[in-house]
Amino acid sequence: MRFALLLVICVLAAAAAVAESTPKPVGGAAGAAGPIDGLLGGFALGGDRGPVRIDADTMEFDYKTKVLTYRGSVTVTQADMTLRSNTLRVSLDGEHLEKPKEVVAEGKVQIDKGARRASGGKAVFDNAARTVTLSDQARLQDGPNEVAGERVVLYLDEERSVVEGGPDRVRAVLYPSQSKEGALLGKEAGGAPAADAP
Repeated sequence: MRFALLLVICVLAAAAAVAESTPKPVGGAAGAAGPIDGLLGGFALGGDRGPVRIDADTMEFDYKTKVLTYRGSVTVTQADMTLRSNTLRVSLDGEHLEKPKEVVAEGKVQIDKGARRASGGKAVFDNAARTVTLSDQARLQDGPNEVAGERVVLYLDEERSVVEGGPDRVRAVLYPSQSKEGALLGKEAGGAPAADAP
């Protein structure tokens, strides 16, 4: 029984290790890649951001397969980030129980962090492949900016992402920010005069 309690504590700590598979925001050039990476780049669990809290109707740990499953209105919260889904499955590395091999959220997945939101039917954080995949009508929002497709794959080590269409094409709505030059000239982005320009 003592071993079981220790194992459950290690499993809970494993949820915090998802940070190892968290994307880093890509800075720099304007264009589609910057806003897309920015949308996914803000989501993280683990690291030094404080405790990870997981609420669910049930929690089950399979000792043989080393899989922890949360079911029923799952809510994962850490600092200002919240992940919601119907189920959350954490597959642990048999030799390193503190580190998950894969974390899968399924059913009405929604991840919120400030003005950023990612949603879809399924999210997979794969530590071995170093990828994050959001699928089943994936939708990413950062304020008014939005990217949607059947599937979004973020390649963590390559600092790139791919949005794939399905029955519908990929859709991106990106609002350019006001440039410094436009602000100095009293113009909005796109060359229109600012409302309070002289």
